[in-house]
Order: sequence, then C-alpha cells, then structure tokens
Amino acid sequence: MEKEDVINRKDSFVMSYEHLAIFIPVQIEFIRANKLHPNFPKDMFQQLAIMQEEAGEVTKAVLDYHFGKDTIEHVREELIQTAAMCVRMLQNLPK
Repeated sequence: MEKEDVINRKDSFVMSYEHLAIFIPVQIEFIRANKLHPNFPKDMFQQLAIMQEEAGEVTKAVLDYHFGKDTIEHVREELIQTAAMCVRMLQNLPK
C-alpha cells in the first residue's frame, strides 16, 4: 500500500510517522504541563493569556535563531509547549 493511500483512507484514523513525530511530543508536554500546573484556569481569557505567553516565547526563539543566538531545537521546544497549551484550551472549551 502506498504512503498516500494509508494517509487518505476514510475508513480508519491513520497518522503518518511525520505526524506522530509532532503529536507525541505535544502529548508528552500536555501531560507534563497538566502535572506541573493542574489548576488550569476556567476563564478563557486567562487560558488565552497563558497560550499567548507561550507563543511569545516562540517569537523570541525564532528571532534568536534567525540572528544566530539560539538553535532550531529551542524553536521546536517552544512550538511544542505552545501546541500543548492550545490543546489544553481546546480541552477546556465550554461544551
């Protein structure tokens, strides 16, 4: 079976190795953040502030990388942390 056939199948949920390499670290960070900070705010604006703070760290890491002061791995780490906070917000949306 071709790679595209596996990814595009409608009858089951299949994730490529490239996606797993992204989503597994996000899930690990999500679990770590929940343990470290179990009392995530209920207020969406407070949640947004937390997520935006993480996004600001991505901005700083990208700038530092661009000017040779940091590594692409640090950019990746900050993106993973931001993605985990996005997942946390999604999980806490009103039903």
